[in-house]
Amino acid sequence: MKKYTFILVLIWLSLSLNAQQWTKNLPLEKSSSSYLLHDYQKAFYSYWEPFGVKNGVYLDKNGDEKKAAGWKQFKRWEYYWKSRVDPNTGEFPTLDINALYNTEKQDAAFKNSGELWSSLGPNSSDGGYAGIGRINTIAYHPTNPNMFWVGTASGGLWVTADGGQNWTILNDNMQALGVSDILIPSDFATTQTIYLATGDRDAYDTRSIGLLKSTNAGVNWESIGMDFIAANGAIINRALLNPVNNTTLIVAGNFGVYQGIKSKLKDSQESLIWTKLSSLVFIDVEFKPGDVSTLYASTKTGTIYVSTDNGLNWTQKYSGGYRIELAVSAAQPTWVYALAVSDDDGLFAILKSENSGDSYTNIYDGTISGNNLLGWDAGVDIGGQGWYDLALAVSPTNANTVLVGGINTWLSTNAGVSWTMVNHWYGGYAAAEVHADKHHLSFQTGTGVLFEGNDGGIYKTSNYTTWTDLSDGIVSSQIYRLGTSATVPGETIAGLQDNGTKLLYQGNTWEDVKGGDGTECIIDYTNVSIQYGAYVNGEISKTTNRWYSSTDISDNIPGGPDGEWVTPYIMNPKDPKKLLIGYTEIWRTKDAGVTFEKASNFLGDYLISLATAPSDTAVVYAATYTKIQRTSNSGALWTDVTANLPVGSVRITSIAVKANDPNIVWVTMSGYSGYGVYESVNGGQSWTNISSGLPSIPCNTLVQNKLNTTTTELYVGTDLGVYLKLGSNPWTLFSTGLPNVVVSELEIYYDPSVPLNSKLKAATYGRGLWETKVYDSSVQTGFNTLSKYKVGISPNPSDGQFKLDFADYNGENIAIEIRSLTGQLVYKNSFSSASNSVNLGTIANGIYVLQITKGSERFGQNIVIQK
Repeated sequence: MKKYTFILVLIWLSLSLNAQQWTKNLPLEKSSSSYLLHDYQKAFYSYWEPFGVKNGVYLDKNGDEKKAAGWKQFKRWEYYWKSRVDPNTGEFPTLDINALYNTEKQDAAFKNSGELWSSLGPNSSDGGYAGIGRINTIAYHPTNPNMFWVGTASGGLWVTADGGQNWTILNDNMQALGVSDILIPSDFATTQTIYLATGDRDAYDTRSIGLLKSTNAGVNWESIGMDFIAANGAIINRALLNPVNNTTLIVAGNFGVYQGIKSKLKDSQESLIWTKLSSLVFIDVEFKPGDVSTLYASTKTGTIYVSTDNGLNWTQKYSGGYRIELAVSAAQPTWVYALAVSDDDGLFAILKSENSGDSYTNIYDGTISGNNLLGWDAGVDIGGQGWYDLALAVSPTNANTVLVGGINTWLSTNAGVSWTMVNHWYGGYAAAEVHADKHHLSFQTGTGVLFEGNDGGIYKTSNYTTWTDLSDGIVSSQIYRLGTSATVPGETIAGLQDNGTKLLYQGNTWEDVKGGDGTECIIDYTNVSIQYGAYVNGEISKTTNRWYSSTDISDNIPGGPDGEWVTPYIMNPKDPKKLLIGYTEIWRTKDAGVTFEKASNFLGDYLISLATAPSDTAVVYAATYTKIQRTSNSGALWTDVTANLPVGSVRITSIAVKANDPNIVWVTMSGYSGYGVYESVNGGQSWTNISSGLPSIPCNTLVQNKLNTTTTELYVGTDLGVYLKLGSNPWTLFSTGLPNVVVSELEIYYDPSVPLNSKLKAATYGRGLWETKVYDSSVQTGFNTLSKYKVGISPNPSDGQFKLDFADYNGENIAIEIRSLTGQLVYKNSFSSASNSVNLGTIANGIYVLQITKGSERFGQNIVIQK
């Protein structure tokens, strides 16, 4: 089989953002593949500087507030990459995370040292303004209207078999959980085949690993020759499957256009032969209904092409505007509709061809006042987010029925001549309330029902008036931060991208408590009714009644400072009325947000993490991406304690202080250089790398189990799950049942009566909130795990020498294997007696998996080596 590996260095950046005016400021002397983060930042901020934008809003010449188009999406993209690029050069990472994932991946029996993680959601919302997570694409069963699939931004591929009442995820263990497109062949009922385009074409929240195939309805996935090295930035924008023969694929992305044709190998196995058809970069491609040799394609640079020879040759037929989406209808096979974005990301025009794409007519001019279908209001405002949210659909049975999706959704029943708003992001203008930012519109096969995918989830309508939210059950929230109640088990608050702040009330039901983008959040550890939630850049709200009402306490800060996209703020461990907020300076309140005073004089960059020593609250650590400051007198004097931290190579991401010692502090680091976690035992005067056992990937968050008073027990959240460190032992994977997803924050709910029932909670960027019990050595050792098999192991922990006793030995052969938590075989032997000695020699300290095969039985447990 001929196999292509596409090596592209983040070309997507220039192409996915070029519908915005600020990209004209990018350096002309550079190729798009060589742009650095610094180049994008300089272009973006130099463009918006004259507008005086603050938190995404500016005043126009009439003094009216206007949203800066694309501001939010750029800022959150920038926030994600700030800590992951090379801090010196601004270069994007070139690590092959696929290979790293495969190194870390193992059989579930060898995966980690903890109990199974459980999903906590959010798996429901009130719908409308509220939501769960972004839906990029939707695909339908060819004959069963109750079965359809959705692809999320960073939360995987989901399927329902009962019309959206229940959902199942199909790819939790895949290296990349973003989905750009889904293909369901017309013979799915017999072949059970699915094609999956990985990645996130609209915002690049997740990397792409290529186009994958399943032949058992998503149970297993295989490569079909179009594989990407994720760090190199290839992204699939559109994938098509020839509906006539189900044997030919068309794939378009920032690497050009490829055709894949099924063929038989000598061993009768089926494969795909890939051929590059064009170097043109298309954002959308459509077959002409009834004629698969004719294809229409559009770009993000305002051009439309047609091919009449199966994609071998392309002819430009239109130029104007920026990003363009296309739609066709079987009811009028020669018609093509096009939705074009203007340079301010509002509507440029709606176009129509009636001659199979040979020429186009402007049927609705978006530059006329009142015609902006892509804005926030009823067409009268300017601008929009067309580079990010844009969708177009035409009815397969009536080609005069057309729908446009931007921030809101619009309907035309006269082929685009006039338009009516049919849903609005907060229910304004007498339209139905449906979540903002449309990424997908399509009609279900055979039913005429319209489906919509937006930033909040999936909706359907059969009359354009009543919209049904089908999102409940899809767990795809991109959570930035979480807060855990110390007094009510299970009650947790979480800040979500695009979908506000949500409260898991008493651990039972999710409630939407604050809109917009949610970030850091806290629950008062003495009174569960007092809670804090934040919007981006440090707009912090407080409630004293579990969100029946709330006030914006950040309005009380003199000067109205703004902070990083996710602004840190913390509660004093001994006095819940005292909070610290980190903007470029630290602001302190002693009365729960009524008044504030400045507690630093850094005159520097945005702060990204704060930590107060639990045993001495006068000791506080504050970090930017490149510097750590420490005070031992509540902010009267600060000292730079960055010392020997490798901030020239990687960025700081979080700080944690040991529960009983203000001088022992840990720092997590980003990057791909083996600098994941550092420890200081002298208040930051010097630092030691304690990353042994961690993969070379970004580490984002760290928490200590303070109830373990015999061994220092640490957990770190990374871009590939959670790891555990016990004392001086290396880090070991602690992720059984946890999807392969970025872990953005960890917190622990402490059970003071039964410490081992304490729960470790993980906020993930794409798969919601998860929890598991903290590490329990008794679960890993002795007769507990193996008792039902009448097997004894002692001692455990051991120094590498221990005994295995089989109480019901009947003469059968016994085979044992011992592996590291990364799956490496470290010991193998067989026994033929009831009592046996094992000597592992010079094996390193750590947690290992013992697997026993005895007759037809196979079982195992973890063992601890502690010399």
